[in-house]
Amino acid sequence: MSVKTKAVISIIVNLAMAAVTTGVIVSYFFTKNFLIRSNQEIFYYFTTDSNVLVSLAGIVVSVFDVQILRGKRTEIPKPVILLKFAGVVAVMVTLITCLVYLAPRYGFGFIFGSTFFHMHLGAPVMAFVSLCFFESGGRLGFWEAQTAHIPCLVYAVVYFVMVMVVGEQNGGWRDLYHFNDNNAWYLAALLITAEEVAILLVTRLVYNLGKPKKLKK
Repeated sequence: MSVKTKAVISIIVNLAMAAVTTGVIVSYFFTKNFLIRSNQEIFYYFTTDSNVLVSLAGIVVSVFDVQILRGKRTEIPKPVILLKFAGVVAVMVTLITCLVYLAPRYGFGFIFGSTFFHMHLGAPVMAFVSLCFFESGGRLGFWEAQTAHIPCLVYAVVYFVMVMVVGEQNGGWRDLYHFNDNNAWYLAALLITAEEVAILLVTRLVYNLGKPKKLKK
């Protein structure tokens, strides 16, 4: 498949993902359930934040895909690929967490039904496939790929402070994900960290497949 064909597919997937994500988030302002109780809680969820991140990254990628189509460049700049990579890792954390934790807890029909289908499954799969198979960029080194930990780490710190330190009674957040049920927040933190690290390594491995290593001078 040519670089330009990949660029066309990348643009279609990324812009479609961004458009649907925008529509879903707007719909949340008119939706209330036991997960989303108020408008302010919409952006407390990692699901929302990770999807916003990967959609914005996809839009940036599309800008450079257009340049590839116009013959102005042959690949997407490394910083842009790293941004998209971080977004993909984040939404894949959302997907796997839904599969192994949220869906068994609340029901697969609810977690993957209606607009949640896109946020919990559709967008993560679209983002992963577009990055790994249709976005032309250089290989990701082990250490530079570690920058993808940043979004998850930032959210983890904010979640811990707002839930565990400030607390709902003092204007903080309720424990949206019930990570502190039975005072087991440390176990949840360990499992989520292991999950995120595994996702990052696997995503980097798949992304790098078929991309030639640059010869050292």
